[in-house]
Amino acid sequence: MIHMKFAVITSVVSLFSIVMSPGARAADTVTYEVLSNNVAAAKIQYFDSSGRKVLYDVPLPWRTSVTVLDAHSPSVDGAEVRADWRPRVCDGRAWCPEAMPNNWVTVRISLGGKVICESTLDVGNAACYGSTSFRS
Repeated sequence: MIHMKFAVITSVVSLFSIVMSPGARAADTVTYEVLSNNVAAAKIQYFDSSGRKVLYDVPLPWRTSVTVLDAHSPSVDGAEVRADWRPRVCDGRAWCPEAMPNNWVTVRISLGGKVICESTLDVGNAACYGSTSFRS
């Protein structure tokens, strides 16, 4: 009788864990792009499945495809790309006229060939997040 109860409890627990466990989800492959017609290089930060990457003095245009756990996630598992093209003299300053307005840069994230975020700015830095559908 004890063996029968143990078998029933084990079966119920096993079935419950199968039903309640989240399904496996394939990772997403995203393409990051940083483009400009008049800015030659930028510091670029982006996320891939291993964490944040930082690249310095990257010639533009720049493009790479990486894997993230969930492109639309607002956490470190999601897609994110940033570009900073302010001169070093601007480091630590909230306002920096040396950043030379009208030097436009576009950052973009694509998933499955579809743009999911795009931002074009001239203030010295721009960012895109897969968790938003922002397009400027």
